[in-house]
Parts: sequence; structure tokens; C-alpha cells
Amino acid sequence: MIGSLLKAGDVVALIGQLGAGKTYLTKGIAEGQGVKDRKEVTSPSFVLIKQYMGRMPIYHFDAYRVKSPDEMYDIDCVGFFWGEGISIIEWADKVMECLPDDFIKITIETVGQMSRDIHVSYQGERYKSFMEELKERVKCLK
Repeated sequence: MIGSLLKAGDVVALIGQLGAGKTYLTKGIAEGQGVKDRKEVTSPSFVLIKQYMGRMPIYHFDAYRVKSPDEMYDIDCVGFFWGEGISIIEWADKVMECLPDDFIKITIETVGQMSRDIHVSYQGERYKSFMEELKERVKCLK
């Protein structure tokens, strides 16, 4: 659902402990953007960034091993954030200063072996309509 609402230039900050489901959520977002094979979406922990092609490029960052925000700047994260694709950053809490003023923040909390609480919020006016549409779609599922 979230993936189908995102558009070029959108930035999604994922926050959650190890094993919370950040990569799993990214798989769902990629599928919502038209990525054909969910198995293609894997954690970029050792390479920092991976790209997938759906209706538009998806730039999947993983800041878990980043020692400082400078490492994100070194790979020109800002160029990706302002580009023609969607940027998803796992462990975004480690590199918040790199993020643009406007972004979607998704926090995943483990509440049981197979249960998660997911909190979606946003920063900046850009995502006000995104949140309204997401709320409407969630209401329809209930």
C-alpha cells in the first residue's frame, strides 16, 4: 500500500531494531512500485546502497554499518534523495542529519515473535496528502 503511494523524490526513513522487519517492509514497498521479484530486494548492509527497478528507481540504503553521516554524503545521498526515484533508508536514525527537510518516517517496534507495531509519521508539508491518502486506505481495510 505504501509503495503504491510513493512518487519520485520521496524519501522514507526506516527505524527499528535488528530483525524488526525493515528489509521486509522494503520488499513490500518495492512490490507496490512494480518490482517483479521480491527476492531481488535484500539488505544492502555490506554495500550501503542497492537499486531496484519498478515504475521508477528505488534506492535502498542501509546505514547500519555507517560510522558517520559523512559516509552517506560520500556516496552523494543528496543526489539520490533529489533524483527521479524513491529513497528508502534503513537505520535512518543513524544518519538523520543527511535526510532532506521533508521525509516519511516509519518506526517498526517488535512486540512479539511475529508481531510488530508500525508507526508512520512525516516531516514537512510534502507528505501531508500522502498521510491523508494512507489513512483513507487503512480505513478501507478495517
